[in-house]
Amino acid sequence: MRLVILGGVAAGTKAASRARRLDLEMEITVYQEEPEPSISECGLPYFLSGVVEERENLIARTPEQFADRDIEVLVRHKVERIDTTGKKLSVLDLRTGETFEDTYDRLIIATGARAVLPPIPGADLEGVFKLRFLTDSDEIGRYLKERSPRKATIVGGGYIGLEVAENLCRLGMEVSLIEGEDRVALAYGPEVSENVEAELEANGISVYTGEQVDEFTGEGRVGGVKFGGQELETDLAIFGVGIRPNVELAEKAGVEIGATGAILVDCHMKTSVPDVWAAGDCVETPNLVSGRPTWVPLGDTANQMGRVAGTNAATDDETLEFPGVLGTGIFKVFDIGVGKTGLSEKEAEEAGFEVVSAGLWANDRAAYYPGAQKVFLKLIADRATGRLLGAEAAGSGADKLTDICATALWGRLSYPDLVNIDLAYSPPYGPVLSPIIQAATILSGKFDRAKEGIRASE
Repeated sequence: MRLVILGGVAAGTKAASRARRLDLEMEITVYQEEPEPSISECGLPYFLSGVVEERENLIARTPEQFADRDIEVLVRHKVERIDTTGKKLSVLDLRTGETFEDTYDRLIIATGARAVLPPIPGADLEGVFKLRFLTDSDEIGRYLKERSPRKATIVGGGYIGLEVAENLCRLGMEVSLIEGEDRVALAYGPEVSENVEAELEANGISVYTGEQVDEFTGEGRVGGVKFGGQELETDLAIFGVGIRPNVELAEKAGVEIGATGAILVDCHMKTSVPDVWAAGDCVETPNLVSGRPTWVPLGDTANQMGRVAGTNAATDDETLEFPGVLGTGIFKVFDIGVGKTGLSEKEAEEAGFEVVSAGLWANDRAAYYPGAQKVFLKLIADRATGRLLGAEAAGSGADKLTDICATALWGRLSYPDLVNIDLAYSPPYGPVLSPIIQAATILSGKFDRAKEGIRASE
């Protein structure tokens, strides 16, 4: 039995390792375009600044380490065509330019996602980069060393853009961030976005929202960026405007693509084509709150999907299921954490829920305990049932609050459950009533007023 996996990083290599654990005789080959088969992409911004000191720290496993487990990993190889009828693959060796044919009995597609690069004049100038793979960070690192840029421009105010902005700032650079929408961190509510922008500006980053980049200027090397009728001097520009699922290969092979533009799979990670599974950033999955298909390209989700795909491809008895996601995520902006789980108010309304929400600023520990800081928390609930739909947090301890709320969502808890939830308390770790209990209590008051015929304010 021969299993071929297209793509490594998180989902592909996890699937390969899981399949080997379950079947010691199966022949397993992984094709990967990048030089490293298994890396931590989430650590790339921190490698730029030196917070992560060594490149090797971001490499989880090498081809040689996979070979020790009898898994063949061929890096710098690109699969250009899948023949699902004959179970054949056309593979390009990117080092030699030679093309050869391979076969499979079972196939896992883990082609991931690619960075979005808008067609902006001057984007091909030296000093304009994307950041998606370790090879991208290598190029940026060489440029930093050789050119010693003083001014940097980040295009995009999502996770990657915000993390890169912080890390370039830590290198002593003058950093500007340009976002096309009216606020950064658009997946969150406006309260969180305002807090993030304030943190950026407090650390010297210039934030321009509601602006589209018109052109990068310079003679051979970037020297400026034009937008909104003005031009900023810049020595370095990095795109952080988002990513898209890498599905062209699968689509040409007849694999069905879902509503989000990612590959459609069932709960066993099976595609519409026999003996073909898919996992990771190229795949859509149900949102466990709304029930709608969603595309959530996160490393932990890709790992979990890869485990399911690898299990079922190795056993072919559909023993393992992937239930879906809450979309839980967190990122760091200087001294604050910013976390989200479930639906935002906008997403909940778009999914057909009538929303009641409660947000508050609270202390992350007892107010009298040294080092106490503020944290913002918003809980979002369904007016009809009181069920928790989502939560957002920003500030000290946002990771803890986000994870508690994610667990509550997973268990389908409602606001009365959170009013009385039994959480750990000690002055160094939290206030006597957790911000979650405080926010749930505010929600309770809104629901009580609604029952009395007074419309609960949003």
